[in-house]
Formats: sequence, structure tokens, C-alpha cells
Amino acid sequence: MKIKVVSLLMGLCVIVAALSGPQLKKPESENKSTLGDILIGTVITTEGLNTFDMEAYLNENIDSIVKDGNHTVNIGDKQNYNNKIYARQVTKEDTTEDGKKITHKEYVFDDIDGFWIFDAKIPSTETEESYTCLCSEGGISNVKSQIHHTDNGAQEIELIADIYYSYEKWGTVFYMNPVYQENDGDIYCVEGTGYAVSGDKGSIDGTSSGSQTLSDKITVNENGEETVYQSKVTINYIPVYVPFQIEFVFMNEANKAIKEESFKPQGVPEKLTVPNGTEYVIVIQENEEGSIADTIGKNCENAEFIAEDNDGYCSLHSVNLVW
Repeated sequence: MKIKVVSLLMGLCVIVAALSGPQLKKPESENKSTLGDILIGTVITTEGLNTFDMEAYLNENIDSIVKDGNHTVNIGDKQNYNNKIYARQVTKEDTTEDGKKITHKEYVFDDIDGFWIFDAKIPSTETEESYTCLCSEGGISNVKSQIHHTDNGAQEIELIADIYYSYEKWGTVFYMNPVYQENDGDIYCVEGTGYAVSGDKGSIDGTSSGSQTLSDKITVNENGEETVYQSKVTINYIPVYVPFQIEFVFMNEANKAIKEESFKPQGVPEKLTVPNGTEYVIVIQENEEGSIADTIGKNCENAEFIAEDNDGYCSLHSVNLVW
């Protein structure tokens, strides 16, 4: 993308129109390069983030803009004037299986409307040791997170996740914005690239319509020792028919239904008691085009189904089967 500036006044107008956006949070110190910062995940948005520091660009290039009547701004070079949207550390409370309350820290992006997934390193404190936390928000499903450490000090991070969306969202552009962690623990997001989902209603079969991948490899000098960090983040975009009813059919050894229970997707309870004599469970997701059925084997603890979270975006939900 290029912007032609034919005069100072027109240049200011064009740049403002093309690059202006919501006010971004800036760190107290001046922006640092992402060199040495570790790629830990992504924020998925349906609108492009505008992190271009227009004020800094104008301040540093005003002379060339004035002198060159046909000045060109290469948006591909805007990484040199890239603001960062910083995440905020929060404390969340969890309940263990035995009812105990425990807390843990993670990071959230208050200023971004989107879905995020990243492996954050929580810095140590006077009372706590450092640990890694998987931070996820929004319609993220089927998360696979792997962190490998090798004997020579290398570290590999790999994240894979799915985003389910209704066929009504055909044509939506998903932007995959990289998330980095600085050496001091701060986490930020910068502008990424877009991917438009396409196709037609008849082609939706529950398989991925496409995916985006981010990857990075850097060498960091820590306390005189070099550590190699490799990161890979993949998001799959999967179209689905949004179910309007979830049915559980409890079958015996003779393949006869013992009991049937139906719920709206948002009304499925956290737990379902399996009747005595049940050999397997059939989970039926009914949608406007028909139905999808899955068979759950005996003593399987969970049954999964798709439910709409908001505005055509869905995620994988689970109900605990009590045998």
C-alpha cells in the first residue's frame, strides 16, 4: 500500500485519513524494537489494528515531505514507527475439584476487541516463582500448546487453535496480530495481516476453510549465555452450521434408547447423569441444514458440541457425563 503526498497540506490530510485510528497506549519509555522480544501468540481481530505512529513519522520526515512534491510513504516500512498495544496483568480465581479457591495471574488486552491465545511467562516476585500461563479469550477452541526445552538451552513454543464461525460470516477478514513478550515480562500486540474467509454455503462441511501461521526464531543473550527461541502459532478457521438444539440419546447394549434429553445449546448443563445400563451416548447437533451426530463411548467423561457465543462466532463446549 502506498500513499502519494503532493504537498504538505495534502500530505497531512492523506496520511491522517489513511492512518488515523484509536489512541494507542504507549509505554513510559520510548518504543523498543521487537528484536529480542519473543513471539508468544496472537490476537485475532476482524478489523485491522492501526499501530502506525503518525506523529513520530511526521516529526522525523517533515523536511522530505515539504521538499518532495511527490513524496511516497511505504506502509511496509511502518514497522519503524510501530506503536505497541500493551496487555494488562490480572489476577483470576479458580475453583479446584475439591472446592478450594486458588488464584493465578495472566494477561488481558483491554483495548482490543478480539480473540487471543498466547503462552505468557509470569515474572517471579518476592513470594512467587516464575511460571508459564496459557492466556485465552473469546471464541478459541481445540487449543494445543507445547513448550519444549532442549539441553543446549533452546526453547520451542508451538500453539495451534481453531476459530468456529457461522456461514453467515463468509467474507469476514480475520487479522492475525502477533503478540510478543519483552525481557522484563511486558506483553504487547502489534498490527498483523488479514485473511478473508471465502466459499459458498454448500461447501461448509466442518473442515478448515483456511489457516494463518506466524513463526519466528531469535537468539537472546541472557546472563552471558545464548538461548535460541523458536515460535510457531497457527489458527485454523472452521465454518459451521450453528446448532439450535443439542440432543443426548442414551443407548443400551441392544442399541435401544434408554433416555433422551434435549437442550438449547446455551442451556446444556455442566453435568449430565448417565442412566444405568447405558452402553454409549449419541450427541446430536440439530441445525437448519440437518443434523450432526457423534457417538460417545462407555465411561467417557465428556461430550463436546458447538454453541454460538455471540454474533455468529462459536466455540467448542463440553458437558461432563457422570456414569
